Formats: sequence, C-alpha cells, structure tokens
Amino acid sequence: MLERHEKWVGPFQIRRILERCMDDASVKPPAAASAYLVTVRRWRTAPSRVSTPLYVGGNTGKSARFRTRLGDLIADAFGFYTHETGHHSGGQHIHRWCAVVGINPLDLHLAWIEGTDCHRCLEGRLVKRLSPTLNRHSPSRCSVHGAM
Repeated sequence: MLERHEKWVGPFQIRRILERCMDDASVKPPAAASAYLVTVRRWRTAPSRVSTPLYVGGNTGKSARFRTRLGDLIADAFGFYTHETGHHSGGQHIHRWCAVVGINPLDLHLAWIEGTDCHRCLEGRLVKRLSPTLNRHSPSRCSVHGAM
C-alpha cells in the first residue's frame, strides 16, 4: 500500500488530538502534500479492513492546506456546517454516519502519511486498497502520473 519512503503517522484518537491541541510538542500533520485516513478502530503498523476505514482524503492542489483541510474535516465531523456552508464533504459524511451508528467523532482515529512523492497518487492508492466506507467517489486522477 505504501511506497518504501512513505510512513504512517498515527493513528491518533481524535479526542487525544483535540486534548493536546495547545501542546506545541504534540505531533501535527504536515502543511502540505499528504493523505489521511479516518478509521473506527485503532491499528498498529498499517490499517486494514478490520480497523474499519471510513474516509481517505487529502488536498487536491499543491497548496499548503493539508493541515487546514484536516481542520475542515474535524469541524464538519462535529456538525459545524450548514447545508449551504460546509467545508468538507467527507467530514459531513462522517458526522451523519456517526449520528446513525451512535459513535462520537471524538472516538474515531486519524492518521496521515509522511514522505510521499505524490500525494494525489497516494490518496488513490489508499482508497483503492482500503475501500473506505464513506468515500463516495474515487479521487481524481493525478495530473502528473495519471494514476488514481
């Protein structure tokens, strides 16, 4: 699933990420060029279907918005959106799924990748391999490598 130079960071329970948000020493996602995974269950070295992958995402451009994109995901997962003004469709899918199954988004797990050469290809590989429940569409093809 990952290439040799890529590595998982996490998973971290969202509750713990938010509890440690003021700690400058806590692990933070990169500013740009990565992909993330939200799962129901914690896992050790690599996620699998047993960890119940819910959503894989990233940012589509080359902007330094990856960490901000995760903030959008978390805000919408907790219901801080309206039908007119949502930030993140994946976060909204997570919010609705959590409401239906009775799980608090605080109890979900979040991980991301460090060291990727192409975050668009990485996102495509993760979706293809993990088949996350809440991804409604496959990521768009990588404009450089043509992979998805």
